[in-house]
Amino acid sequence: MIARALIVDDDESIRIMLAAIVRQQGFTVDTARDGEEAIAKLQGGNSYNVILLDLMMPRVNGYDVLHHLRNTRPELLGRIIIATAVPEREIHREITEPVFKVHLKPFELPRLLRCRKRRSRPRCRSAPRTRNRKSPRRSAN
Repeated sequence: MIARALIVDDDESIRIMLAAIVRQQGFTVDTARDGEEAIAKLQGGNSYNVILLDLMMPRVNGYDVLHHLRNTRPELLGRIIIATAVPEREIHREITEPVFKVHLKPFELPRLLRCRKRRSRPRCRSAPRTRNRKSPRRSAN
C-alpha cells in the first residue's frame, strides 16, 4: 500500500515545495489551499498517513481543521505535523488536540524529514495538551 500525505497551506510556493519533497520520500500527495479544501478531502473518505497543516489560512484555518478532525476523525490527529509561522507560545496555548509535531516556519527541511521518518516512534516532541478548552475560531484575513 502506498503512503498518502495531505499538505494544507495557503502559500502556493510552500505547498509545491513540500509536495515535491514528500513525493521524493515515496508518498502520494494531495494538496489543499486552505482548511475548507482539506476538510472536503477528509470528508471524501480519504485517509492519510501524514497531514502537514498550516494554521493561519483564509476561509477555514488550521485550528478549525483540528477541531473538525477531533469531532469526526480523531484517529488522524496523531498524524498531523503543524508547519506554521504562528509563535510557539501561542500554538501551545491554543492547540488542545494532541498532534504529532509542530515545526515553526521557516523550518529546516532535513529536520522535518527526520521527524516524519520516525513518525511511528514517539521521539519527536508533540504539542502539549492544555486544559480542555474549545479550539479558537480564528481566520486569517
